[in-house]
Amino acid sequence: MLSFNRRQFLAAASATAITSISTPAAFAAANDELRVVVIGANGIGRTHLNGFPEISGVRVVGVCDVDSAVLGKRAEEFQKKFNTKLKTYGDMRQVFDDPNVDAVVLAVPNHWHGLGTVWGCQAGKDVYTEKPCSHNIWEAGQMEKAAKKYDRIVQIGIQRRSFTHLKDFFQEIQQGVLGKVKQVKGLYLTRRDSIGQPTGPPKPLATVNHDLWCGPAPTKLERANYHYDWHWFWEYGNAELGNNGPHILDLCRWSIGADEFPTAVSSVGGRYVWDDNGQTPNTHLLRYEYAQAPITFEIRDLPTATGKRDTCDYMGISYGIVVEGEDATYVGFDTGKVIDRQGKTIREITGTTGPDGGRQLHRENFVKAVRSRKSSDLNCDVRTGHLSSALCHLGNISHQVGEVISLKSLPERTQGQPLVHEAATRMQSHLEANGIDVSSAQVQMGKSLEIDPKTETFTQNETANSLLKREYRAPYIVPEVV
Repeated sequence: MLSFNRRQFLAAASATAITSISTPAAFAAANDELRVVVIGANGIGRTHLNGFPEISGVRVVGVCDVDSAVLGKRAEEFQKKFNTKLKTYGDMRQVFDDPNVDAVVLAVPNHWHGLGTVWGCQAGKDVYTEKPCSHNIWEAGQMEKAAKKYDRIVQIGIQRRSFTHLKDFFQEIQQGVLGKVKQVKGLYLTRRDSIGQPTGPPKPLATVNHDLWCGPAPTKLERANYHYDWHWFWEYGNAELGNNGPHILDLCRWSIGADEFPTAVSSVGGRYVWDDNGQTPNTHLLRYEYAQAPITFEIRDLPTATGKRDTCDYMGISYGIVVEGEDATYVGFDTGKVIDRQGKTIREITGTTGPDGGRQLHRENFVKAVRSRKSSDLNCDVRTGHLSSALCHLGNISHQVGEVISLKSLPERTQGQPLVHEAATRMQSHLEANGIDVSSAQVQMGKSLEIDPKTETFTQNETANSLLKREYRAPYIVPEVV
């Protein structure tokens, strides 16, 4: 494995033509020690720091974060728990330059997933990238090309793909155990709170390298809370749809064996009740057209009614999927049940989920593939992660190119789509229960967009196609040629 100075490299590299100057890491033998660095340690990265050391033959050798306070805290916690001093890095490029690192975990904000993965592959590192696969659809294609070109193992952190009981049962669904599938509903009905308004011009935390945090994205700061609330701003996050949607839409797609883009997408939604400056919907309804069955997805971040601190539910669950067949229906998330047409439970679907919401099983699967050097051993490679994350991007694009209509007209506007009409009626009632005046309120009616699954582009909307990619801030540019 050859080390290189990425700062010098980036200064000299063209934004459209980057060539390889590294060779694949030598790590392969089953008995070799796998040296891992976790990049991004403020959220899920913390669980990775605790999880990877539990895998035989794996040694976490370092941690990287652009927030020096977080970096120091995680290193201290790790040393106390595992009696091991970690090497600390303030810039992921330092990790990629380090010849004593075999694999990296990217637990960074969404806008860094694409470039971080490409850089990791170019540097000869295997990569575990958190969901969503990428910040936009084009990036995922570049990630896929980089993994193939540099013969890298790249796992996407949609960890329920490592649940064998779901894999087995979903095969049964595709073979007709529920009868012909009529529809699949995805649900994320978990209450959140407002992110509030900045009380003055927002400033980066003194401990953060703001330029590095922003990376490919603009440096303008609008949020009051520096960490996490970036999810609700388009330049960095992908809304609730791109936050928890990848997990649930993956289950929707997986359950019916839909292994390509849908043929159409539509949406309706908006941001309600909260007095804040977040840009993304907190109430969102999506529909995706597949030959196997239509998929709808409902997001509600508000409680059941004004003044309550609870969450909504549908058929007894607040998040998960409902697969409705002609003979029976499956309701579940990590586990689930099959109910007959009278609503009686006739079968329980259970299995091993492991610790940390299934992530530990997924980490173990990543290590297995790194040792075998076979991407086919991965439970969620870039392609699989891309197809599920892309549903989030497609839905957000429909929303962004849509039009504002009156909320009271929503039932009439969705009359021709029975599944959407039913969900839209529930949405309208839910908003009314949260104090929204239906007679005067507005909603964003997303554009109904046709998609060519082969080219993964919209067929008749160039405005929508322009959102398949983003403008990058130099020198943090995802290369046209990886």
